[in-house]
Amino acid sequence: MNDHPVFHSLKEAYALLQVSSPGDLARKFIEEDQRLLTAQAWDYKNSGLVLNKVKEIVESALDGGIVLDQEDNDDLRDILWFWYHHATGYAIWGDKDKLKAQEFSEKALKYQIADNPNRITRLLYFLVRSKDAEATAWLKTIINEPDKGISMEIMKEYLAGNFFKSKTCVPVEL
Repeated sequence: MNDHPVFHSLKEAYALLQVSSPGDLARKFIEEDQRLLTAQAWDYKNSGLVLNKVKEIVESALDGGIVLDQEDNDDLRDILWFWYHHATGYAIWGDKDKLKAQEFSEKALKYQIADNPNRITRLLYFLVRSKDAEATAWLKTIINEPDKGISMEIMKEYLAGNFFKSKTCVPVEL
């Protein structure tokens, strides 16, 4: 596996965040994601951000067929889910780009691992497609905090017609 070209590109991601394993990469990625969110510097269009570089490398590795054990594979998928999850919110409230929000929410669901407790991603998926009945039904299944409270706020924003309207980004957290 170490000779596989995809593995070498994954090592580039490790170097960017100064780690040596998929688990550490995921942890550092989330730390960097949260730092950028707090600094209001998160931007899916900025190819110079380390976060975006790592996302591109990880996605290329997974799409390129890198074979890792299940835990490592889940860590890499978690990175991509996290990135696409936040990109969906920024496409909605920041860039007001419905097509990007649809694309990003679909990919977020694609990468979300089965035991990820986040329930907001699927809600956003329904809402950016104007699937009101599905979104309402899904909202009723969200019972744990913080997802419940955040989801209720997101639904209020949607029902008020503020999707793709406001330049204020609603934080979309885990």
